[in-house]
Amino acid sequence: MERFAITETPVTRAFCVPPSTVADSGPAERILLLLAVALMESFGIRVEVCDAPEYTAMQGFALDQSRRAIVANWVGTDGIWQVDVTDTRPVLREFADATAYAHAHSIITAPTPAGRLHALARYLDLDWAWLVRRCAELGEYGCAGFAEPRSRLLSLAGVDQACRFLGQTARPAQ
Repeated sequence: MERFAITETPVTRAFCVPPSTVADSGPAERILLLLAVALMESFGIRVEVCDAPEYTAMQGFALDQSRRAIVANWVGTDGIWQVDVTDTRPVLREFADATAYAHAHSIITAPTPAGRLHALARYLDLDWAWLVRRCAELGEYGCAGFAEPRSRLLSLAGVDQACRFLGQTARPAQ
């Protein structure tokens, strides 16, 4: 996010999640997707989700209004994670077009992160009330007591942040 901080326009991350993918995914996978989106939203990245199958092969990217994009992809790479930053105009144009399409056809359209997360939970057929309550609890205490990464190079900080964000954002103001 520091790399994109010099721009005042929001960073957008578009996903394509067709209904068949939702139907073929177990609850744990769908919850992990929701938490990934919550983590991005917690960093100020606006997430858009479309359900058009033709966009499933597109690389993963976060775009800052057509100036630069972070490209992070593991699709079709035999499990090898690839990350890069690009400012190549044709690539940015393709990403901008995909983002515009996702925005215009988003299945999670809402003005706030909480609204978008709630709409995504509904689309993923997840129990919103349970998720908010459980994420608030996990966010308060952390996940370190019951889940440990296999590598010392990994942490649960992102999971904890996503849970706190989802738990706090989704609760009405008291």
